[in-house]
Amino acid sequence: MPHRFSNGLPAVLPATIAQIERRLPASGEIVVRMGSRVEPDDLIGQCTVQGDPVLFDIAGALGVEPRDVRRRLRRKPGDHVAFRDLLARRRGRSILAPFTGTLTAIDEATGFVILTPDPVPASVSAAVRGYVVDLQPNRSATIETAAALLQGAAGFGGEQWGVLRLLATDPNDIITSDMIDARSAFSLIIGGAGITADALRKAQKEQVKGIVVGSIDAGELREYWGSRFDGNWTVLPRSGVLPPAAAEGPTLLLTEGFGFHAMSQPIFELLTHFDRQEAHLDGTSRLDPPTQTPRLVIPLARLPGGTAAPVPAQDVRPGTIVRLLDEAHLGRVGRVESRNAQGRLPSGVRAAVATVQIGETERVVLPELAIEIME
Repeated sequence: MPHRFSNGLPAVLPATIAQIERRLPASGEIVVRMGSRVEPDDLIGQCTVQGDPVLFDIAGALGVEPRDVRRRLRRKPGDHVAFRDLLARRRGRSILAPFTGTLTAIDEATGFVILTPDPVPASVSAAVRGYVVDLQPNRSATIETAAALLQGAAGFGGEQWGVLRLLATDPNDIITSDMIDARSAFSLIIGGAGITADALRKAQKEQVKGIVVGSIDAGELREYWGSRFDGNWTVLPRSGVLPPAAAEGPTLLLTEGFGFHAMSQPIFELLTHFDRQEAHLDGTSRLDPPTQTPRLVIPLARLPGGTAAPVPAQDVRPGTIVRLLDEAHLGRVGRVESRNAQGRLPSGVRAAVATVQIGETERVVLPELAIEIME
């Protein structure tokens, strides 16, 4: 595919039909029907989620031999315990249950006990306005809506729903902490080229739900996460797993990538046009199969002119608006003038190439893997 989005869609779709699957974390009950109209806060389904069993070193905590653990316990396997119930005692030293659950087993060879937490209720809301078009019994519902759609290069955080709030006046603007105040609470704020670590902390303090910017410097991200995250964050987009720090703060979507890059002009114009509109933001990034791209869905009351949703371009062809991904032109936007499936690069390697016109006079020849369909 001649762009980085594995789903075949361009980076920007001003008017399309978007589908959003709402899936329960475990088998449960789906409470909506096919064809139902739903609002963002409407309940889609509910279930209970069983947590993982937890091992506790009772022998080590009490300073006894493993074989003596059973007689020190005040509960036996199969007993249900409440939070802070007494589990074991020796010479005034007490071990209390850290959560409500069931004492599942005792390992007399090691002195460990296994405590399994009680299942906890979980529910999923619609998160977007639209109609239910598909149901998977006990697991999921798919909602369809006319929408403007934006796909990002990378993201951190889960799904959020809120009103778009434009803080930048130019695609090169950086969001700083003084630009965020109580008026940004529960909103999805829009910037230009990036955001500072101080602004990220201010956004979390003011209960901002999400942030859409062109890029972020790795140092700012590390400073924001600080001691709350210890590990190699750069590998997280491969698996789609969130660092604990990201789960605590607003969802972050980068339209261009890491470093310092102005937000693409077509993307900035789209977000400016929909300022103060409600939107659904999903920051999940996963490069390994099954791949997932972070995206922003802005529901529309109807498609322009009441027409059917346009079919997005799947191939690079003359007239296609594209964004350049090579280092020399990263983020610039142009129009494909011509393409050659058997072209030759300056290195001599044969590859599919495209000639792209940038502005009035500049033309560049790039491999199709170095361009991205915009619309």
